[in-house]
Amino acid sequence: MISLILMASAAQASFDCQLEAPKAIGFDGEKVTASTIGLPPATLAFALTISDGNPKQATITWAEDPMKMAGTFPAIETAPNSYAFSSFSGGPCMFTEKACLTQFNLVGARDGSAFLVVTPVALTRDQKSGGREPFAVLARGVCQRRSAGK
Repeated sequence: MISLILMASAAQASFDCQLEAPKAIGFDGEKVTASTIGLPPATLAFALTISDGNPKQATITWAEDPMKMAGTFPAIETAPNSYAFSSFSGGPCMFTEKACLTQFNLVGARDGSAFLVVTPVALTRDQKSGGREPFAVLARGVCQRRSAGK
């Protein structure tokens, strides 16, 4: 009970977040393309809490977690009400063959909500040669601040 009270008092900001479908970003010379990676919108909703501490902690609670991003990770404050952190997992992963790593950029808006950009590490493998190359994945989203009673 005491630990729950301490955890609640340490929460600096709590959000309900919804990502748009992630996009695979392609580069061909000067041309840039974005192709939607088909994931159901219901699987792209999660909760995010930023807690005080040294360092601050970002906790992602994600029931569906298709990209393996849930957990608690160190966070840095990049501007007032704005944070960056990386999540990591041993997998299995959607965009890599072994471990997963994703960068989060949460930027506070004037109304208390936040904009979010998520960039997972991704690679592709040529089935014939066995060679691998990196590719870019980006997902944008919006997070609504939870009230203190939630």
